[in-house]
Amino acid sequence: MERSPPGTASGTASRANARAYGQLALIAVAINLLTSARSIPAVLRGGLIDPDSFMRLLRIEQGLRIGHLVNMVQRDDLGTPLLIEWSRLFDALIVGLAAPLVPWLGRHRALFVAGVATGPLSVAALAVSIAFAAAPLTRLHGPRASFLWTVPIIGLLLPGLRSFATFGIIHYHIAQIALVALTGGYTLRLGQSGTARSAASLSGGIAGGLAIWMMPETMPFVLLIFVALSYLWLFRPIGGAIARLGGGFAATLALALVIDPPHGGPLVPEIDRLSTVYAALGIAVALAGLWLAWLDRRNPPPLPRAILGIGGALLAFALWLARFPTVALGPYGLIPADQMRVFFGNMSETQPVHGFVQAAMLLGPGGLALAYALLNVARNRHAPVACGVWLIGALGTGLALGLTARFVIFAPYPAAAAALLLPVALADASARWSRQPRRAALARVSMIAVTLFAPYTPAFASIPHAAPVKACHLRHIGPLLRPAAGAVVLAPVEDVPELLYRSRIIGVGSLYQHGVTFYLLAYHAWRADAAGRLPAAVRATDARFILFCNDAPDPPPLNRAPRSALWTMLAHHHIPKWLKPAGTNRATGFTLYRVRTPPLR
Repeated sequence: MERSPPGTASGTASRANARAYGQLALIAVAINLLTSARSIPAVLRGGLIDPDSFMRLLRIEQGLRIGHLVNMVQRDDLGTPLLIEWSRLFDALIVGLAAPLVPWLGRHRALFVAGVATGPLSVAALAVSIAFAAAPLTRLHGPRASFLWTVPIIGLLLPGLRSFATFGIIHYHIAQIALVALTGGYTLRLGQSGTARSAASLSGGIAGGLAIWMMPETMPFVLLIFVALSYLWLFRPIGGAIARLGGGFAATLALALVIDPPHGGPLVPEIDRLSTVYAALGIAVALAGLWLAWLDRRNPPPLPRAILGIGGALLAFALWLARFPTVALGPYGLIPADQMRVFFGNMSETQPVHGFVQAAMLLGPGGLALAYALLNVARNRHAPVACGVWLIGALGTGLALGLTARFVIFAPYPAAAAALLLPVALADASARWSRQPRRAALARVSMIAVTLFAPYTPAFASIPHAAPVKACHLRHIGPLLRPAAGAVVLAPVEDVPELLYRSRIIGVGSLYQHGVTFYLLAYHAWRADAAGRLPAAVRATDARFILFCNDAPDPPPLNRAPRSALWTMLAHHHIPKWLKPAGTNRATGFTLYRVRTPPLR
């Protein structure tokens, strides 16, 4: 087909598509702001939703003071530089958004505003990318059967996405899903076009590389998308397109590694951030693509072609996995198992799904998506191309559900699968019952109602009595902590990032796996027997001060602490004799205690 010059029907359609996606982005932002209405006032007053948001801003500010973005944070871990191996891709986005605001707001405030802005921008990108991925699948059921409006209006309200997209969260959780969906959208178009010259081939590889650069937890989903395209190769000679995709993927990861290497250098393997591990994966994917393209040029008989193609691709992946076996362990490869149980026990995002209510909210939409994918597997059992692609989609959705059941942090993935497949299912119902409009309408309304309301219904049915509002706030903590500037302060680990952001204290430890040793120091100090003399566990922290809020709920590791534990005693207003109050800030609810006996190093 010849390309139409600008101004023709093709150009008009492109402009219409751009307008449509722009409208979806605006709707997504509006819904995000409406659903975050309760948190917006606190954010506008300088509050943020989670500790990681403060730690990210702190890391950026500390880096800009020395002239470049860093992956180290100072003043945590008893003053030892804390390594936080987050991607600096998201940091660069914040700095870029903040740059034009600095002359008017100053760098500190400009970074805060830019960081908060990444939330709505990420949501807009997510809505556009999911709609972009769903569009080719909806068109299979007819050119008029488009229900992409459900992506921002229904999909973004699903609990797994909504909880990670609250206004005031400055993190990559939503942006990484958007990049995975973008990878899927380009790959679907590549599978339909089947030409190596398609811009979708290179774009899909670049999007997949950016997704892994943003966060390596996207890796299994990006690979499954590539596997689906490789499966299509068994039926079509699209090796050249796959090679182009692999080249874009490998080049993006290699360039990213040069720009954003791990702390120890580009050759240091890390599995929780971009490193040589994933650059090698890019090479493996590129080599597999070149192998498939070479087979297409040789054009062997179908059976040997399939055996050689599958064998070569699997060999490339097996060699990569053999070189970096800890990747297969996932989160379990980061820290020892005994430390992981204690460390992850204090992080809500790393908890497994508990109870029917949480399962309905976080697993229900993904379960519906999995059911629809399996339904299409059954429908297309006599059409190997469609059946295989739907089976790979079901495998990816099942993987997302399994990971979410073990680690809540993966909840956006099954929710995104539901958001993607809902417009496809609606288009499917419209086409299937095109001659029965009432039945089609009933099916569509039922699908929307079940997808949107079923996850929330168990929660509404079991709403507990309202608990008293906790009075622990850190926004005005600065004056209370002035006497502790430059000193070690033992504080609740989840509060340490914000305390470092708002004051000049030194923290004992916080919730980051490269600082697990110092986290354990704080963990044991809070559990130490405080009824007698200064506990050895507290002395080991070098803490000169202890910061505590009596209205704070007990974190999970302290629920089974003895009555004489430091945390328990302070929570019951029993001040150990080796502590003396150094000040109370009623606006925050916190009290600062001074350790009477100076710790010994």
